[in-house]
Amino acid sequence: MKRKLILLVVTIVFLVGFGVILHSPPSMIDAVTGATPKSKKAAQASAQLEGSYVLGINMMSDGLDNENARNKLKELALDDSETNETDLMKTDISFRLYVSETDYPLVSYAKKLCDRLKQAGFSVDLKEYSNTMMLSRVISGKYDVFLASDDFIDVTTLTQMDYMIMDSEEMR
Repeated sequence: MKRKLILLVVTIVFLVGFGVILHSPPSMIDAVTGATPKSKKAAQASAQLEGSYVLGINMMSDGLDNENARNKLKELALDDSETNETDLMKTDISFRLYVSETDYPLVSYAKKLCDRLKQAGFSVDLKEYSNTMMLSRVISGKYDVFLASDDFIDVTTLTQMDYMIMDSEEMR
């Protein structure tokens, strides 16, 4: 009888201990195997920008039809120094910046860029879309500005678009 009771207690302790190891964030099993959604999301969130990216600007959008405004936008995309409002930005230029929701490093960069653009006087609304939806909007011309990997689309085939290709080193 004592032996069965001891075996029952040891089994319960083992199950409780193993349950705690699997449940506590971050899970030990996640750290070892890297196979669960939790660990995949953490790995994506800590990823860095790599390769080249495209900043596409629709020249038909209100406010972005001005070449000076587009040049200022491109300049701010690469410059992370303090920005001040300029005479150009005293006009109310507002637009939406589209970015892929699955490219976490690019989303992080897009948020920083939005802050920089707002400091310069632009009114920016960040929109995250799936790659399919974003590609559809870009091809149909229903976008203001988008940020995407350079292999997202062949930008030379699009008309009415001003674009800039940026290296990830320039964006950091």
